[in-house]
Amino acid sequence: MSKPDGDRAPMSPEEQKAYQARQKHRAIILAGLLGFMVVLFYFITIVKIGTAS
Repeated sequence: MSKPDGDRAPMSPEEQKAYQARQKHRAIILAGLLGFMVVLFYFITIVKIGTAS
């Protein structure tokens, strides 16, 4: 069984900066992926509408 978060030692400032940098990088990657999917779905919809008429 895992320990609750309260038992962990606090992060040092360097560890906290590294952790936040990883979070920011992950958020940017996910935002880019989401934006790509929005554009992809938009173009798929335009193509389907164009071929339907």
